[in-house]
Amino acid sequence: MDTHSPVTQTRPRSPAPSADTAPVDAARTTAVDPRGLSAFLVIAFAFSWTAWWAGGLLLQGGDPMPAVIAGGFGPMVAAVVVTAATQGRAGVGALFRRYSIGRRGALLPYAIALLALLAIAGAAAIPVLLGNTALDQDLLRAALVMVPAQFVLIALAGGGNEELGWRGFALPRLQGVLSPTAANVMLGAIWAVWHAPLFAMAGTLQADMYFPAYALLCVGLTVILGNVFNSARGGVLAPVLAHAAINVVSGLKAVVAGSPAGAVEVALVGLVAVALVVVTRGRLGLPRSGRAG
Repeated sequence: MDTHSPVTQTRPRSPAPSADTAPVDAARTTAVDPRGLSAFLVIAFAFSWTAWWAGGLLLQGGDPMPAVIAGGFGPMVAAVVVTAATQGRAGVGALFRRYSIGRRGALLPYAIALLALLAIAGAAAIPVLLGNTALDQDLLRAALVMVPAQFVLIALAGGGNEELGWRGFALPRLQGVLSPTAANVMLGAIWAVWHAPLFAMAGTLQADMYFPAYALLCVGLTVILGNVFNSARGGVLAPVLAHAAINVVSGLKAVVAGSPAGAVEVALVGLVAVALVVVTRGRLGLPRSGRAG
């Protein structure tokens, strides 16, 4: 008879999954393989430029905004089409989950966006304070009354609708092969060229702008919005709201200063962008792993 106590064998515990082995949430990635990027750009440009060209022909002498709005959906359409083709329904679902608000960087993305708004507002205030521009208070009051409605419209169909494409799809793929700063500068240049047909369409804001200045402004704003996106852990809601606010404040600035994209605005926005690059050491809020977690 064996008088020894039975030996209890215990199975070794599996190590807890590390940050590198845990499942990746595609709705929070901020740097991914660039697959599909070329197709995205072709579809986005083709959709938008065709809509703007056709609108210019059909609306000659009329309000160009219906065509401008329709063409503005090019990046979103391209993102959905390419994602569906390469990743199927699950990929499209993850793409739209980027609109979720849970655990998206708290107030930091909005604080970063506020810097852009202050730069644009400063560009409007400086000429008035220096006495170079007379402030039409009645015109400003009338413009301010329209701000809430304009903000909602722009967020849905006047700029904010672009964000699922530019930030939700394109930026993570550019950041997958380039440094965050280089990726955002490139995306800013692409964004500026994408707007090019609007400079030849009478009645648009771009028709009254100088393209080189506008291109520099696009690059500066893209760096800022890229930091907003990365700080929002891959979420696009914060960039949507930031984009809408930037467009609204830019419109008010045009009312106050009469210049939609002057040298002072370009310089101040560029200064904010450079400061963010310096402060973040070029990371612009992108985690080292490229995953927002």
